[in-house]
Amino acid sequence: MLSPTDYCNLNCKICWRRRKNATFAQPSFEFLSKILKEAGEMKVEIVDLTGGGEPFIRKDIIQIMRLVKRYGMKGTITTNSTLIKKYDVEKIVEMKWDEIKFSLDGSSPKVNDYIRGKGTFNKVLKCIKMFQEVKKKNSSPYPSLRLCFTITKTNLTDIPKYIKLAKKLRINDISFSTLFEWESNKEFWLEKNKKKGLIKILKKGLEISKKEGVKTNLEPIIKFGIWEHPEPKFCFAPWYMLFINARREAMMCCTLASLYQNKLGKVKSLKEIWFGKKMEMLRERMKKKIFFKECKRCLPDFTQLFNELYVKVERWNLKK
Repeated sequence: MLSPTDYCNLNCKICWRRRKNATFAQPSFEFLSKILKEAGEMKVEIVDLTGGGEPFIRKDIIQIMRLVKRYGMKGTITTNSTLIKKYDVEKIVEMKWDEIKFSLDGSSPKVNDYIRGKGTFNKVLKCIKMFQEVKKKNSSPYPSLRLCFTITKTNLTDIPKYIKLAKKLRINDISFSTLFEWESNKEFWLEKNKKKGLIKILKKGLEISKKEGVKTNLEPIIKFGIWEHPEPKFCFAPWYMLFINARREAMMCCTLASLYQNKLGKVKSLKEIWFGKKMEMLRERMKKKIFFKECKRCLPDFTQLFNELYVKVERWNLKK
C-alpha cells in the first residue's frame, strides 16, 4: 500500500484531514519511482495506491500508474473521482490498469453530499459512466470498478439502497469500511447502544447483495463488528503487506497506518525496510502473538482472511 499524497480537493466531514493540527505531505515522483522499481524486482503482486489524500490531485499520477504496470504488478487505486478527465480514463483503460475504487458514501446526493460535499455524487456517477463507455469502446475488461462506502451514523440506513444503486450502475463489488473515530467527526460516530439495530441493517444489506449478485464484505463486518473485536488467531500482516504513507514512513499494516502507530522509520529502500531488523522483530512478535492494542481494530476483512490462512497452516502442519 502506497500513499501518493495527503492533499485533497475535497474536505469530507469524516476524513482524518479535518483533525486538529493535521499536517500533510507528498512524496516526490523520484521516490515513488524508486520504490515501485524495487517492488517489481521483489515480485510484489499488488500495489494499492491509497492513503490520506486524492491521488488525481497529482499531475503525474498517470505516470506513476504506468510504472506499476511496467514493473509487472497489478494496480488498484482509490479516488473521489472528481478530478478525473476523459483523457485520463482513456489512458487508464489503455494501460490495462486493474481496478478503480470509487469513494461514494450514499445512494443519493442528499446522503453522499452531506458527507463528501455538494455535487460529488453526480461527479462520481459521471466518472463511472465515462469508464464504462471507454471500456466498451475498447472491448476491454480493464479496469474493474468497485464502490467504497464508509459506514457512519448518517448513512447506515442507506446501505440497502446503496447496494441496489451499485447493481443499477452495473458495479458488482462494494467495499464497506468501518469509521475511524476522530475528535473531528463525532457527528458520524455509530452508537454502541444501538448495536442490534445496526446488525439488523447490515444483515438486510447482505441479503440484498446476495439477491442482486453484488459482492460485498458485509459478512466479516457482521461477524467481527464495527468496533473493537478479538485479534486474528494469527497476524500475517508483516509477511503479507506494507504501508508507506505520504511522509515516506513505513508501517506494518493499514490499521496501524490509519491510527499512525508503530512506525518503522523513513523509507530509503523498500528492500532495507522489508528485510530489515525492525520488520524481523515485528515478525517475531507476531509469531508469539504479542499484539498491539490497536489490533483490536483490525479491519474485519483482514481478520477473516488471516483466520482462514491460520486454519490452512494448522491443517498443513498436522499433515507433516
